[in-house]
Amino acid sequence: MNQEVKQHEIFAVNSDVGVRVFLSEEPLGFKPLHWHTHIEIVLVLTGEVTFRYEQHDITLHENEFVVIGSGILHATTNLANQALVLQVPIYYLNQYWENSELLRFDLWQHHSLHDDTYNRIVGMLQQMTQIYIQKHAGYRLRFGSVLMQLLYELIMNYAVELTPTDLTEDDRLKAVLMYIHKQYQTKISLREVAERFHYNPDYLSRIFKRRVGVTFVSYIYQVRLDAIYQDVLGTNQPIKTIFARHGANNVKLAMKCFKELYGKTPNQLRHLTADGGISDNHQ
Repeated sequence: MNQEVKQHEIFAVNSDVGVRVFLSEEPLGFKPLHWHTHIEIVLVLTGEVTFRYEQHDITLHENEFVVIGSGILHATTNLANQALVLQVPIYYLNQYWENSELLRFDLWQHHSLHDDTYNRIVGMLQQMTQIYIQKHAGYRLRFGSVLMQLLYELIMNYAVELTPTDLTEDDRLKAVLMYIHKQYQTKISLREVAERFHYNPDYLSRIFKRRVGVTFVSYIYQVRLDAIYQDVLGTNQPIKTIFARHGANNVKLAMKCFKELYGKTPNQLRHLTADGGISDNHQ
């Protein structure tokens, strides 16, 4: 999977309903910090997914959901899981709510999980799934009707608006992240990146840890390990060759970090794949 695509995800809508809706099935895995240009709603059906964004770690289980606004930096760590994913393009929502790209959704500030509002939204997501799968006569009208009610409930109950100032700092940090994703196979230093993007190194180190949730060096390793994970499952190349290609030259350290992140060594994961114990369906 192309590394640039993963940190700024591109998607195509289901043309019949104007948004993208699909069922996701993923094995044990991790996605480094990235963002979308759409609003994403993820309802976990089985398993467990942890979202890290805005200095919070949110772990979701069966019938729990999260809403990630456009441009919001986030990372995920997951056990094997199935989830419903609904992605709403900004141009679609802007027809009904101006500047929807500035919306941020806080499901925990004013509500508790599984209150009446929360459960009502879970029910709507489940209903939309059935409508779209069955595609009975008039399904687009029914789907659109439930979608409008869903968006209304989310915005009225959970949304706040970011300010342009908030976005400016995020945009600077995204530029740093894009550079890391392009150059992760090479030796990257904090000082070099700070100079390139006109940061004081100490300030970049602090803001990186505060906004991303891990240190600068740890994030580079996460990007490398994610790329290694894809190649371990998707190719038959020797493990050492894969590590070297993705810039993990300290193999002993990389092996240790890989096992800590994925729970198994690369060879163990590869054997599980060969035995049918894990499927590579990484969305």
